[in-house]
Amino acid sequence: MLGNSRTSAVNSTCSLSTETLTCNYVPEEIPDGVLSVTIKDFMLDKDLFVTHDELFQSESWKNVKYLTFKDDQDISSTRFILKDATLINLHQLKMLRIHMNSILIFEPNAFLGLQNVNTLDFTGCTGLHLYRLRKALNGLDKVPNLEHLSLQGVYSYDGLNFDRTFISCLHGKPLKTLDFSKTHIASFEVAFLWTISDLEFINVSRVTFEVSDSYQFANVTPADVHRMGVDISYSTAGSLANPFSSNTFANLKIPFVEDSIPWSLYFALRMLNISGFNVGQPCRLYNIEIWSVHKFKILTNQLIAKRNKLQRLDINLDCDNFDISSIIHFDLSENTLEYLHPSLPNCMTGLEHLDLSVNNLNDMLKENEQLFGQLLNNTERLKYISLASNQLVDLPDDFFEGNKNLVAINLAGNRLTQVHFKLHHLKHLSFIDLSSNNIRILDSMTMKQLDAMRIDLEPNVDNTDNMKMTSRDGYISSIRKVRLKGNPFSCDACETLSSIRWLVSTTITESSPDELTCKGEDDTNISLRDAVVVVEGICERKMKIIVITITSVVGSAICVGAVLMIYIRRRRALKQRRRHDIIELLRQDETRFAVFLSFCNEDDEFVQENVIGPLNDGLQRIVGTERNLNCIGDVEYRTGRYVHDEFLRCIELCTVFLCVVSDNYCNSSYCVQEFDLATQKTKPVILMMKGDVDIGLMTPAMQLLFRNQVRVLWEENNGEYRLKTSWENVCESILDIGSD
Repeated sequence: MLGNSRTSAVNSTCSLSTETLTCNYVPEEIPDGVLSVTIKDFMLDKDLFVTHDELFQSESWKNVKYLTFKDDQDISSTRFILKDATLINLHQLKMLRIHMNSILIFEPNAFLGLQNVNTLDFTGCTGLHLYRLRKALNGLDKVPNLEHLSLQGVYSYDGLNFDRTFISCLHGKPLKTLDFSKTHIASFEVAFLWTISDLEFINVSRVTFEVSDSYQFANVTPADVHRMGVDISYSTAGSLANPFSSNTFANLKIPFVEDSIPWSLYFALRMLNISGFNVGQPCRLYNIEIWSVHKFKILTNQLIAKRNKLQRLDINLDCDNFDISSIIHFDLSENTLEYLHPSLPNCMTGLEHLDLSVNNLNDMLKENEQLFGQLLNNTERLKYISLASNQLVDLPDDFFEGNKNLVAINLAGNRLTQVHFKLHHLKHLSFIDLSSNNIRILDSMTMKQLDAMRIDLEPNVDNTDNMKMTSRDGYISSIRKVRLKGNPFSCDACETLSSIRWLVSTTITESSPDELTCKGEDDTNISLRDAVVVVEGICERKMKIIVITITSVVGSAICVGAVLMIYIRRRRALKQRRRHDIIELLRQDETRFAVFLSFCNEDDEFVQENVIGPLNDGLQRIVGTERNLNCIGDVEYRTGRYVHDEFLRCIELCTVFLCVVSDNYCNSSYCVQEFDLATQKTKPVILMMKGDVDIGLMTPAMQLLFRNQVRVLWEENNGEYRLKTSWENVCESILDIGSD
């Protein structure tokens, strides 16, 4: 029963789940084995007194380790009053949680006897007044082993006052963590926090700080604060300067003087979370150089600066005088970061965990690939790197060249199509996240790079740190894995077969082949295990098409070749018959001539001495006759007849028209007329060139023959002419061309 609240209440219920008992009243007895008790939704519309006389008397309560009072009802006018020594019989209690909206009143000795309690959690208690809590905690006999105190969401209209009086009540207790998050703090005498000797972590995230003179850091040294971590993320602090209050700086050299910059004390903290400080315009820093007058050393091990709209950090640090090598964990995620000068991460020579996820660093890759490639040059101790969701389409081949201790790489949510950056030298690498990229087909180089992860970890490697690092993302360092889910793998063509087979057979992918899918020919999703058969079918079909096509082409080629061969044979036979008929005609009909010899009068001597005799002799031998086979106009034209008619008569009696071409021939209108008439009669024409002839003197028809047909050439040497070919070849050609 709960004092005078639930004595006569109806529907008093309890439910048991494993080791937890949940009731809407305080039961007299606790079942065996129950370690945790939750009193839920127990407040009515009047004050509730929790007293030692009525509650927690049974021996069965002595084994309870976790006690929770939780009431989400909006009954802010009622009071929850915890009387002196009410919980004194809960000898094993380790955690006391009170979450409610009612007014909380603790009598001065309410927590007396809670020797083993290490956690007090008053999250969401909007009716808790600090002065009442201070009195209940004051004294070494009040929760003497308290390690964790949570006042998250505690509300006060005028703001909470964490002054020296409140902080002093925590002295003498081994307090390790203080949670003041989601509160409104009117005053905070920070300097007195350092007097709590065991304090390791303070959570003041999402806190509204008022302007106050009580933010005093006098007599506080970096050594005093280094043991402590502070989460001040998403807070608004009037007297704590916002380092991102202005949005653009360019071309500045900034000296960092330890005594003049209050932030230097914050950078002595073991852990500092300043996420969400900038809620205004994006911050852009162009060509900023930071240097220290004297050698300055930051002591912070973990620095988190998420969601600060740090769009561009072109900051060049003087690493020799500005020592930030103590930073082990650095988080710049979710900043829309487009540029990060390599000197910032490279000055962190002790860096082991770097989170640059959810930014736009592909813009830097496009702007200056060389500087982007230097981002990790001097971070040899780096074990974990996240570049997830940066729109990256590629990475430089040697991007991880200097990071031989890498254990995990997160590249999820980018636009990578292949993995061509080097991995084989990363002997400690146990996990790489390539999920939700744009990988459709793994090419041979990508498969080679990922296959390098199958190599066992180097012998005698201590995996303790690896396990700590990798456990955050749920993978084990001794088992090498690649996460590939969410990629649009393709299995719609034969070219994807080697990629699909690799994905199915490899042992390093995190997901099984049944969990990964690919897009088939009809744009449907197919599991990779089934895709092998599907793609093999596509390849078989493609091979059949290729075979059929090749067979068809070869068959067609054979048919065409056969037809062409028959045609050539028939044409050759026809030509031979025509040649035979021409020769027989020349033998039998003495009015027929083999060739009409056309030349100009100026070349008569040349023709008489060099052409007529040898030409006629050669033709006679081939034809097998002793009569004249050359037709010359001056000899064969009949006296008294028209020259034009006689030429036409003679040309009809000749098989071939042979003209001796010279400059004189081209200038002779009569010769040109003979040439034109011969071509009009479609007689085969052979050009016999007498020495060098000016092509410009030729008619267009003569030039066309000159350029496209083989000519009979005479060359002149000291007034003597020599035929470049044989007369036998000339005579054979005359009969051959005449039979075409």
